[in-house]
Amino acid sequence: MKPDNRTEFDYIVVGGGAAGSVLAYRLSADRGVSVLLIEAGGSDSAPIHLVPKGFYFTLNNKKYAKDYETEKYGDGAHEVWHRGRVLGGSTTINGMVWNRGWAPDYDRYEQIGLTGWNWERFCAAYRGLERHELGGTYFRGDKGPIGISIVRPREEASDLLIESMVKNGIEFEDDMNGSDNNRVSYVASSIWHGLRVSASRALVWPARRRRNLTVALHTEVDRILFDGTRAVGVSALRDGATPVTYKARREVILAGGAFESPMLLERSGVGQAELLKSLGIPVVVDSPRVGEGMREHRGILFQYRLHGVRGYNAQASSTIRQMWTGFKYLFTRQGLIAHGGFGLSAIFASDPASDRPDTQGFFTPISTTAVNPMSGRLVVDKEPGARLVALGLRPTSEGSIHITGKSLSDAPKIVPNFLATEHDRALLINIVRKVREITSSAPYSNYVSAEIEPGPEVSTDEQILSYGLNRGNSGYHTLGSCAMGPSDTDVVDGELRVRGTSGLRVVDASVLRWEPSGNSVAPTMALAWIAADLILEGARAR
Repeated sequence: MKPDNRTEFDYIVVGGGAAGSVLAYRLSADRGVSVLLIEAGGSDSAPIHLVPKGFYFTLNNKKYAKDYETEKYGDGAHEVWHRGRVLGGSTTINGMVWNRGWAPDYDRYEQIGLTGWNWERFCAAYRGLERHELGGTYFRGDKGPIGISIVRPREEASDLLIESMVKNGIEFEDDMNGSDNNRVSYVASSIWHGLRVSASRALVWPARRRRNLTVALHTEVDRILFDGTRAVGVSALRDGATPVTYKARREVILAGGAFESPMLLERSGVGQAELLKSLGIPVVVDSPRVGEGMREHRGILFQYRLHGVRGYNAQASSTIRQMWTGFKYLFTRQGLIAHGGFGLSAIFASDPASDRPDTQGFFTPISTTAVNPMSGRLVVDKEPGARLVALGLRPTSEGSIHITGKSLSDAPKIVPNFLATEHDRALLINIVRKVREITSSAPYSNYVSAEIEPGPEVSTDEQILSYGLNRGNSGYHTLGSCAMGPSDTDVVDGELRVRGTSGLRVVDASVLRWEPSGNSVAPTMALAWIAADLILEGARAR
């Protein structure tokens, strides 16, 4: 990317991840406007970012990710959540699952008064985004910039689990996003011809050829600049040391994600007045819901020891085997390294009384029950094994994230508030019982030697809840901290404009009020596609 000394643009997009990449691509298509995309991290040009299994090496790498540590919960547990700090954001380091949810997840917005936010509109955005190997339909695209493929080839242990799921009323479907039924599918991933399709590779890389798009890397925005309550630009630090200021003639658009966007608003004087005053930050707008309403679903990782079936452990349980698997990938773009985080996706109801699926499960025939003491990385078991992560969909527990100081270096206070509602607790118990019902069914059960995690000793409701809270898994699908809604207290309105301000929007996962039944990358990119339409339509109406 060529150096650019301009300091004034029509649009400033803060954050080069899933949403920011879409916005940069769509807005810069109008050659009559100038767009600045600001990314706190660096380039995504390293070859490792193209390799699907490369996220095992980048997710915990501080060169490409930022860590967010939660407050303690339960019996003193805490988590460190990783998010992409590189061009493409988390789409450059994630597991590449392309999960979208279904109509009720989107129609809920219109039902609470946000006119036009519905399944039909999101479907149109998905059609615009996707280049799906299964072809186009009314709900799926086939000519868009984001290549979507299905895990191939089929694998024996996975097929055994599919058979057991079918016996338990969970039917096999080719497209995990093709219905709202109880279903199991080989995972749809943002992978094309064996290579990762990040938001930046698919959208920013083509768009940066346009003279009207400028990309500023290693540039972290400190605060939004206001003239009264109108956003007129941002101040930032380049390379962690050099202050820079950029002015926006039309709009500043925050796309920093569920953590960074609320924190940037608070550092800039938009948030809970009492909190801001306590930190010595002048209040621009008293917006009490900034940083509140944060949602993250909670689940449990099951690991199994298998026999009579190979799985993937044999390909990755030693350095020599990993090198041979990698060598084959270089020449074929196929095999274990060409897959994302998981092979199967199961979306099903854990309770027969549920009116739609309430559980998301991911399965892969690989197990890692030890940690390398030198690197801290998980070590693949030498014996055959498998892992199944089961998470409750659409959690009702709400956590929060808030700044603790004015500086970029001040760590936020993150309160996950897992399993705070009876709904979430009952769901987790049902999930564990349903997973065990499935995995104790033939033919899969015929090949299981033992449930290693959580283990048969975790059996009562109380034990399940304690284990889930203290040793469970988060989905890394955090959202809701700048939620969109019709109320005056909601952070953004139906145009994604920050209430109480002008010239300022938030466009990222933080505005999604509820979880869209699982992973958040695809819905966030669709949201940004819709937001670009709103911004462009508004500009034409001026």
